[in-house]
Amino acid sequence: MTIHATDKWMKRFTDKKGVKDQEDQNLLHQSVICEPLTKYFKELPPEAIQEHLLRHGLFSSNLKKEDAQKWLQQNYLSKVNILYKKCKNAWNGPEPDIFIFPSNEEIRELKEWYNSNAGLSYPDKLFLFLQKNAENREIVALFLHEYSHICRLNLFPKKEMEYTLLDAVILEGIAEWIVRKKVGAAYGNKRIEMVTDELLEDLWKKWIEPLQQLTRDHPKHNMIMYGLHGVPRNIGYIIGYNIIQRYMTKQNGSITTLLHTPNHQILAEVDSLTEK
Repeated sequence: MTIHATDKWMKRFTDKKGVKDQEDQNLLHQSVICEPLTKYFKELPPEAIQEHLLRHGLFSSNLKKEDAQKWLQQNYLSKVNILYKKCKNAWNGPEPDIFIFPSNEEIRELKEWYNSNAGLSYPDKLFLFLQKNAENREIVALFLHEYSHICRLNLFPKKEMEYTLLDAVILEGIAEWIVRKKVGAAYGNKRIEMVTDELLEDLWKKWIEPLQQLTRDHPKHNMIMYGLHGVPRNIGYIIGYNIIQRYMTKQNGSITTLLHTPNHQILAEVDSLTEK
């Protein structure tokens, strides 16, 4: 595992940024921040990595120098390193490469729903995008969420495009349950809510059960997870969290055991989905 020295990348970026125009600043962002990541993304050029990370909350080349300096003063790398060691030991988790950067605080939806913090996880790497004033509990919540993903992706490995809608629903449900268990509901996804058994059954039958084997590359996958084109907002997350909440109420097991539990075993224990 390596928590990469992205603070040094940030210092290099801000030191060089002031003397460049907007177009050159974008190229600087690409070369200093994204080019070092090419060896962690197979066959992707820096511009593609830049576009991908920007879509998920990475700071833009417009970042003000004073905001970058304030971010650097927070010592986020050290804080995340402590969290990582605790979670790895507690969950017997994997050792991903970890990259920590400022977030784009100008994204309205990111600010409204996640207080301008975001994350991105893969089986072998983890990205945290933190705003310049992130609270300790926000950092903990984000790390728990993303690292739980990595644990489960390593425990149930597949090729990227073989992961299904059901995998995503359970993955996000577990992550949100862990955040609420360890940090509190105030630090979880603000769009998630508890629903009745009857409503959970209806939502499951309408949105997930007939489509649960859709893979990530299918257009309906993200429509259902995030709520697009007439699908209720965040419905995949709501269903996932409610499934895991009911499962863990019934099982009262550890987080480690939950991370190791297959999808079908979780579903079999949720009465509102199995008993008629």
